[in-house]
Amino acid sequence: MSHGLFCPSFSGQNFKTGLMVGAAFVVMATAAQAQDAQQQTDQTIVFAPISIDAKADVITGGVQIEQEDLDRANPETMRDVFRQEPAVTVSSPISISQQIHVNGVEDTNLAVDIDGARQANKTYHHIGTTIMDPGMLKAVKVETGVAPADAGPNALAGTISLETKDGRDFVAPGDSFGGFGKISFNSNTDGFTEEAAVAGRMGGLDVMAYGMTSDGHAYEDGDGNTVEGSDPASDNLLFKVGYTADNGYRVKFSAQHFDDLAMRPPRPDFDFSGGNPAPTEYRRQNYTLSIGDETPTEMWDPKLSLAYTNTRLDMTTTMNRFNAVAHVEADIQTLNGKASNTFTTDVGKITTGLDFYNDVGKGGRSGYKGTEKASNVGAFVQARTSWTDDLRTSVGTRYDFSRLEGHDNSKNTANGASVNANIEYDITNQFMGYAGAGSTFGGFQLGEIGLARSANTYDGMEASRSTNYKVGLVYEYDKITIDGNTYWTQINDALLLNKSNRADNATIHSRGFNISGSYKYGNGFVRAGFAANNTRINSQYLDGRSADYLGQDMGKSFNLEVAHTIDPYGLTLGTTNQLMLPDESQKGITVSGLDGYFVSNIYAEWYPEMLDGLNLRLDVKNLFDHMYSDRSNVGINSESAATGTIASFYEPGRSFILSARYDF
Repeated sequence: MSHGLFCPSFSGQNFKTGLMVGAAFVVMATAAQAQDAQQQTDQTIVFAPISIDAKADVITGGVQIEQEDLDRANPETMRDVFRQEPAVTVSSPISISQQIHVNGVEDTNLAVDIDGARQANKTYHHIGTTIMDPGMLKAVKVETGVAPADAGPNALAGTISLETKDGRDFVAPGDSFGGFGKISFNSNTDGFTEEAAVAGRMGGLDVMAYGMTSDGHAYEDGDGNTVEGSDPASDNLLFKVGYTADNGYRVKFSAQHFDDLAMRPPRPDFDFSGGNPAPTEYRRQNYTLSIGDETPTEMWDPKLSLAYTNTRLDMTTTMNRFNAVAHVEADIQTLNGKASNTFTTDVGKITTGLDFYNDVGKGGRSGYKGTEKASNVGAFVQARTSWTDDLRTSVGTRYDFSRLEGHDNSKNTANGASVNANIEYDITNQFMGYAGAGSTFGGFQLGEIGLARSANTYDGMEASRSTNYKVGLVYEYDKITIDGNTYWTQINDALLLNKSNRADNATIHSRGFNISGSYKYGNGFVRAGFAANNTRINSQYLDGRSADYLGQDMGKSFNLEVAHTIDPYGLTLGTTNQLMLPDESQKGITVSGLDGYFVSNIYAEWYPEMLDGLNLRLDVKNLFDHMYSDRSNVGINSESAATGTIASFYEPGRSFILSARYDF
């Protein structure tokens, strides 16, 4: 198979062996070494700088996951990151086919970025679009529905922003060195995951390098059946370097390489009875340069970013029932940038700027190679204001110019405005109401590059547009917080990216409500949530085979999370649980409707006092070893499931995950 650009041999066995040895060395380092480093800490007080690339806090009703939440989740895949978020679900137990859904709408209809690098990964509809190793995540921010203007173009149903750590997150002020090593073992796959990060800091310069590798066998479901092609086989490298000048200006460069090279099912997002696992190569590279001022003034708070992403897919899909083999190739490159300045006034902040992207996709199936090009230039302004102690608003607009060049050199252009408005009002000391509305211009996007065909036509294409509404209420009293909202999303002319007639489109409707509540006490918390989602395509129930790039109907679910820390022993015990209610309304699609299920996970985490920096953890996932298929998995609501052609993947059975981490 062909290899992607800038793909040296570190993805081979030598890299895996070296990383495993390195991680083991770091984990087993002595406590004395860590204590010696701590004694050298400079006592000078250094205030935390303002990050130049962190996004603004999400609008109330969205999802904001911080470092503490990520540490508690101990995520192996992106599904673990969002496991307790009612509004966000992640499909597929196989990492390279995981697709994120926000209120039932697939992430291809959201603006997605990793460290500011726009993600345009429409390689093949059986492959995920936001594939990532979550080991270095620092923060996750999701705008559900109504998106601010400065979040970027194509935010039809919201935004997903992923931020990774840099050197300053590992090196304390006054220190010059830091990092961690971690080893995890999964009993279900008999596989190991090794991670290690090393960071240094000298004056205004900070550097960080991180590596991860995973391996093992295919997992077994709750009935003990082996799910072929599910072997963990990912590698991830991340390098960051930043420099902060004496005048407050900071320049940062990051480079990330992620790959998944393994035998995968011919359709990695569902169990396809017509073919056997075949060689699959997935590679993604992100490069980002950002510049900003960490000591801004009221009139000068600039941010500039330039990013390049290259995603490559090379796979063979076998189709036994047709006695045929199809070779799928896709190479998608995107160059994108953004320049903005934030003005601070007496009532709040006003951010103005410009952004652009230029996407090029090359590829096809079984010998045909085509090229599509998509570009967009936009201007935006977003005002986040506090008019009184009780009243806050976020209002913005943007205007975009969109262009698509097809395989046949045809050209389609469109331009349009997007507007958004959100309001929060403190009704009493305990109650706060909020509401939002927006109309978003979606423009044109690349089609599915892996299915490029000579028959592609582009006449009559219409730019997509969405309308979003959200209304909610927050209750806070002492240690109790409850947040509930109802939402409605409609996307008109949603592009059917895998159709040969690119003018084909659909209307997506998503409506429902999310409720979450938490009670925090000294050494722990209880958190619960309920979600009800109704997603339809052209007012019809979704068929798992025809809803690609659109969404999934999530139905009704309950979530419960409990955690408690026993301070004298440095021990934390916790559990996460999901109850998915059966859905008989889809009997016409799946014959018997959708089954309900309950899945429970528990964990214990120990920080031994005698060895500072060491963390030992045991996770038990699917505690009761249930045989079930996640509601968001492709094929769960497909009429073809009854004929045996396709079936939704069953989730892993009971899995014991033991991990050891050492921070220095």
